[in-house]
Amino acid sequence: MASWAETDPKVLLKYGRTITAKTVELNWWNKFMNNDEGAVIMTDLRTETPNEEGGTVRVYFRDHIEGDGITGNQDFEDNIGSQNTLYQDVDYGIFGQSLKSKAKKLESKMATETFRSKAHKDLPKWLGLRDDRIITSKLSEACTNVVACSAADGVYPVNVTDSIGAVDYFSTAAIAEAKKRAKNGVDGNGDEHPIVEPFVLKTVTREGGITDYVEFFLLVVGSNAARQLKEDPLWIEAQKMANKRGSDNPIFTGALGEYDGVIVFERSNWNARKSGIITTDKLTSYSVTVDGETTTYATGFDSYKGTETFTDSGVATETEINLFLGATAGLKPFDEGFDYYEDPKEGGRKLLIGADRGTGFAKTKFVGKTTAEQESEYHNKDFGVIAIVCAIDGQPAA
Repeated sequence: MASWAETDPKVLLKYGRTITAKTVELNWWNKFMNNDEGAVIMTDLRTETPNEEGGTVRVYFRDHIEGDGITGNQDFEDNIGSQNTLYQDVDYGIFGQSLKSKAKKLESKMATETFRSKAHKDLPKWLGLRDDRIITSKLSEACTNVVACSAADGVYPVNVTDSIGAVDYFSTAAIAEAKKRAKNGVDGNGDEHPIVEPFVLKTVTREGGITDYVEFFLLVVGSNAARQLKEDPLWIEAQKMANKRGSDNPIFTGALGEYDGVIVFERSNWNARKSGIITTDKLTSYSVTVDGETTTYATGFDSYKGTETFTDSGVATETEINLFLGATAGLKPFDEGFDYYEDPKEGGRKLLIGADRGTGFAKTKFVGKTTAEQESEYHNKDFGVIAIVCAIDGQPAA
């Protein structure tokens, strides 16, 4: 029986690039990814996979130069600066999916083309969703800098969430606290933490023709925080002012709004069919099982739960894990794009279409080897992520 599977290498390459473009487009994080250190997710193009099964990709970070330097005629050799170099290993492997035609047999070239067209639409949806879930879950896992929302005071002066009660909702006070920590390099306990760099520097011209820059951070909130924020008078007033200033800058496209240099985007919450901001009532971990082998991408989301809804109830307050992000919050190595395959099955009666590529992702958390490197404020701490955790709507209050 004739097979209409594509075999031309140039056409297969073109199809692979089409799958790549569509997959990237369908990943919500796409607009915040590029190969610049200022991107929220910094990409790293790899020309080859570490080995056939995958492996790890090592990314390095250079800390600030320390030392007094020299003055006048002093010799450089007498006072050489020191600099710590930390690193992160990112798991990297082959990632892909395939579809097999369902018809008893593909009896014509047109039937084959119809199946091919559907596969080219549906494979990127699956691939983009899987990539989105991996990124979102890893960014949310075990954050080392946590803002806990408080109805009474805006935020709790802690770095954990076990004080959060049923009506400890999201507010502009939580945004202000996260930004303060980001710029000053501290966590909720006042301990040293990496300074979070802005992901966007907008060029502005001041009076007298002086060029200056305005910093922007990114905040991604779920449905609960978005609703709660819209009831905050300070948020409402800030949006009125933003409308007067105009918001035609591309970085605002699709945003819920902006508050004090923090651009807020709303996402739906994670559910069985969609990726999104995680709530503790829906997800405790994210793992995938293939042929009996389970890969756990992220876990421990139940550690973000709050206090008991009622004294001695044993029922903890369910929370939402919102993400305040700056530059290089995540690292994403990948190869040049999806490889595309068409494989005739059952003597040409059916067709299998598949696509795979080498890729990986990790939340940025550099570590050091030497004692000096491990004493750095960067060692084993989130580089560009602060979790802002609030109670979800509709829980009974004590």
